[in-house]
Amino acid sequence: MGDTADFDQITKTVSKLVDDWGKAIQKIAKDLKDVQDEIDKMDALKKQRASLTKDADQVSKDLGDKIANLKIPPKADPQQMIKLPDFITKIVDKNGVKLGDYGSLKPDIDLDIKKMQIKKAAIVWTWTF
Repeated sequence: MGDTADFDQITKTVSKLVDDWGKAIQKIAKDLKDVQDEIDKMDALKKQRASLTKDADQVSKDLGDKIANLKIPPKADPQQMIKLPDFITKIVDKNGVKLGDYGSLKPDIDLDIKKMQIKKAAIVWTWTF
């Protein structure tokens, strides 16, 4: 039979190595969990941002639809009506939201002066994130 002292020494050394590893891996595992928790929060925020941008697009579409459905009186002055797209752009700029570095919005208005009709009205969002 062999000497058990050598085996005992090896197991003692392995136990010490595993203990040291356990302390190191425990801290790393905690840090990984903290990082994953932050990533999960970011994922939730990204989903919330996507939902909010969808909502913003919808209310802007609704505004465009309402403007497009306005009835222009047949006797309206065509020279005045030509100014309508610029007026809408100015009022949206003045009363609209300030998006900072995250995006911009711009009215897109198509007016048929001959028919005295708004053919298309949209508020176009451009997101930069």
